[in-house]
Amino acid sequence: MTAMSAAAPDDPPAGRVAAWSPDQPGSRYARADLAGTVAFVVVLAIGIPLRDERPVQILVGVVSMVLFAIGAVGCLWAYVSALERSRVDEIGVANLYLLTGRTAPPPVKRTMSLLLGAQVVISLAAAIVGAVGLTGSQVNALAFGILVPMFGLAMNSLWAVRHGSYGPRIDKTVRPSNRRID
Repeated sequence: MTAMSAAAPDDPPAGRVAAWSPDQPGSRYARADLAGTVAFVVVLAIGIPLRDERPVQILVGVVSMVLFAIGAVGCLWAYVSALERSRVDEIGVANLYLLTGRTAPPPVKRTMSLLLGAQVVISLAAAIVGAVGLTGSQVNALAFGILVPMFGLAMNSLWAVRHGSYGPRIDKTVRPSNRRID
């Protein structure tokens, strides 16, 4: 009797990468990341042309700080969870926060990395635009946007700690020497 392996009906054809569907595990983190990025972009779209208006400055600052706070808490939560998971899995910091290596499937890695990259580029561009033409006492509220990529890092790390794929823990137990040091 010969064992035959057949591809599951949902498997992509050989050589093709499956698209990341909304019902895939961890998609809520990508949706949250997308929602946060879109909210940030919308606020900046309002904030850039009206950057001298105090209510708009407050709006940009508040949205940026809220996304940063969510990101800081998410990163800490993921780090603590990763410490627990690292008892059995070999988890690297880059794997956790940047989804490097085989931590995430290509569609997940691509989506989450593009959102994080967009947050970085857009926040830096907004900070630069906000700095143009400032006088001594003016505030560059658009510079608060540089806090936002913490949100993207949190979404990456929360996905990675919950759904990421890692190798088994490498046991590098150090044995004490009987040699005496004088």
